[in-house]
Amino acid sequence: MPTDAPTRTRRLVLKQRDWAAAEALAERQGWLEQPTEDSGTGRKSRIWSVDDGIHFQATRDRDSGEFSCFFYGADRERLGQLLGEAEHELDTWSLAELREAPYEEMDPRRLAQSLFRLGLGAPPVHFAEFMPPLAHGLANEQPMVRAAAARTTAYMEWPELFPIVKVMAESDADERVRREAENIVHVYRRAGLGDA
Repeated sequence: MPTDAPTRTRRLVLKQRDWAAAEALAERQGWLEQPTEDSGTGRKSRIWSVDDGIHFQATRDRDSGEFSCFFYGADRERLGQLLGEAEHELDTWSLAELREAPYEEMDPRRLAQSLFRLGLGAPPVHFAEFMPPLAHGLANEQPMVRAAAARTTAYMEWPELFPIVKVMAESDADERVRREAENIVHVYRRAGLGDA
């Protein structure tokens, strides 16, 4: 049943790190691309109109270099249907792959990248199964990995993560991690997801 409040699906993180897959899907479906402007967030996006009130958006994240796509609009049932069809047609990281990769990577840079994908591909609301691999990154001995895990929480946008990032901003042993976590604390506060 359609609702009045717009919503978005979870993001599908594309294994191919370019626009080609999203472009091809939109072209096959006959969706019209809409003009977009730089949002100033470091993300580059392209948007296609699917039908009345529903859009398909593909985004390249500047920090991670990852490409993801999702649908947004008010008809949740239709959004779910479109997401399922896109997931079937596109080569994306599955939920299981997203959750498992942080445990499989030993190289700190690859581990950080797997955390970025975890955050980008997380559902838009708190999902407990995503917490253990995130906690694995947050507790890593490498400051670069902890900083990436803090940034990952901004992709997830779950209010439940705000207290964790706030503690990191106040007490992590590494200054760079504290700065990154403080930046994310500000992101949460601007979005109304943390304390004032």
